[in-house]
Amino acid sequence: MIKTIQDLINERIAVGKVVNTHGLRGEVKFFPYTNSEDIVKNLSDVVLYNKEKKVFYNLSVKSVRKMNKLFLIKFEAIDTVEAAEKIKGCEVFIKYEELPPLQKDEYYFYEILGCEVFYESGESVGKVVDIIETGSNDVLVVRKKNKETLIPMIKDCIVEIRKFEKKIVAKELEWI
Repeated sequence: MIKTIQDLINERIAVGKVVNTHGLRGEVKFFPYTNSEDIVKNLSDVVLYNKEKKVFYNLSVKSVRKMNKLFLIKFEAIDTVEAAEKIKGCEVFIKYEELPPLQKDEYYFYEILGCEVFYESGESVGKVVDIIETGSNDVLVVRKKNKETLIPMIKDCIVEIRKFEKKIVAKELEWI
């Protein structure tokens, strides 16, 4: 069966983006979407996709090294700065199975984004449209029509997360 680019992407998750070239031998600067260095350091066979240009590449990762907040990646088939220039702007996708397993109370952002949030009373708060990383805890940005509600991802606020049902139950916050 022939798969479309969209089928290929739907089976995978974006873990970062090629933001620039580095040097003359085809290395690229990679901006990770994850805070897990292990995911980036263990990249092997990946799909690169550029939405604007509608092009994709199947590539193997030769090496990864950290550079400040970015990583430098060398792909097997990319040996010149000109070849590296062609993949600039591409997102890097891996298969979901390649993500490290999580502990009981952990989650990946993609599992939380799009979840419906309800208060314990059953009242709908809206859908999770973004997650803010504050350093101490994540904060859900929940939107319903034009109203946004911020809900901290802490035990005092979150009653239950049902990732597979895309549902979160939260305590109604009482602000003074």
